[in-house]
Amino acid sequence: MAGATLEFTFKDEEVQAMARRFREQLARVRFRPLLAAIGNELVTSVSRRFETGTAPDGSRWPESLRARLTGGQTLIKSGRLRDSIAETGPQLTARSVEVGTNVVYAAIHQFGGIIPPHIIRARRARALSIPGIGFRRAVHHPGGTIPARPYLGLSDTDERVIQDLTEDWMRKKMAKMRA
Repeated sequence: MAGATLEFTFKDEEVQAMARRFREQLARVRFRPLLAAIGNELVTSVSRRFETGTAPDGSRWPESLRARLTGGQTLIKSGRLRDSIAETGPQLTARSVEVGTNVVYAAIHQFGGIIPPHIIRARRARALSIPGIGFRRAVHHPGGTIPARPYLGLSDTDERVIQDLTEDWMRKKMAKMRA
């Protein structure tokens, strides 16, 4: 019986050379511009959470007693916590970005927790004023529970924005590498 054969040989030397050049170029790539863009987007996202009183998952923060009594916003009394995130800005390394704050009370608001009973002492004379009672040098704080009000974290929207920024950045880098 007569037969016919078709033989195909894949010679990948050119593909291997392209892959090698790509790896060499990728090793020299600077990620800082991409990371800075991602960090700036995350700072903006966290600021929006303070405005809307929502966690990264979209759930509303439990309203604080102070906000309920004064009509203010939860987690925004002086604005120090919110502003510290923007003032600190994204912290960059060669391959990472961090967004956060060094405000001492940040963690209790992010994760929640229990504050034990304690004594509050005035640092300056006449600093503790109690309406109807006058000034005190020290007062007893009964303690309490602070519910978690997460403001740091990635929302679904944040993840999409990061993906879009990364894909756009990669397309531009690939175009330069081909040139």
